[in-house]
Amino acid sequence: MQSIPQRFVRMTTPPPALGAGLMLVMLGFFQSPATAAGAVLEPFQSDYAVDYSGFRARRTVSLERIGHEYILRSTTRLKGIARLSGYGPVYEISRFTLHDGVIRPTLYSIGEKEENLKRDIRIEFDWESGLSRGYAKGETRSFPLEPGMQDPLSFELMGRLLLSEGIRDFTLDVHEGHRIRTYQFIEEEEETLNIASKAIPSTRFFIDRNSSRELYYWFADDSHYLPLQIRQLHGQKTKGTVSLTRSTLLY
Repeated sequence: MQSIPQRFVRMTTPPPALGAGLMLVMLGFFQSPATAAGAVLEPFQSDYAVDYSGFRARRTVSLERIGHEYILRSTTRLKGIARLSGYGPVYEISRFTLHDGVIRPTLYSIGEKEENLKRDIRIEFDWESGLSRGYAKGETRSFPLEPGMQDPLSFELMGRLLLSEGIRDFTLDVHEGHRIRTYQFIEEEEETLNIASKAIPSTRFFIDRNSSRELYYWFADDSHYLPLQIRQLHGQKTKGTVSLTRSTLLY
């Protein structure tokens, strides 16, 4: 298990009998961290169908780059009769830069259009001072920043970066505003999911957060490890499912 991305891999020289041809073939299977990061951090937009405790919604996730800064957005809108509740849309935004192949958040926020002090979360990451300032659950708190720390939205993208580098078992510290939690990615098994009339091979991961609510991710084996499905369980019962319906990353 790794908590810090492995940046250099020592490769032994192949025996003379294997020749340079095999080395070229081998190199075709491995991407450098810079290449892997560039592929995963390409601009994209993905749409998901959300079913949480009987409430249905649509979630749109997008990534764009402006100069050296990346902006990751998630917007969730209720559907059907649930819209009458007056809740939403929910806007979630993560701004970050990339340092040595590692995502470094600078600002995270989640909330509705109208301010709601009980539900809104805002986290400012000051990497120069090594401190964060987070607002959640109506309180403001400060925590020291550790290398590689993520926010509740960027952790998914950072996980994809590590998977693209061939790292399958790792942990990420995630700043949730009122606390810091460790998310451990545990590989479970391969499954084929039917997305947009396509059979897509994927690998299921259990994201261990030391929580009674179990979190599972299905990452596509291709398409830069695009999340195909997310599921949350509580007491053996499914509480919520998020399923991909379309994405610019699906060719």
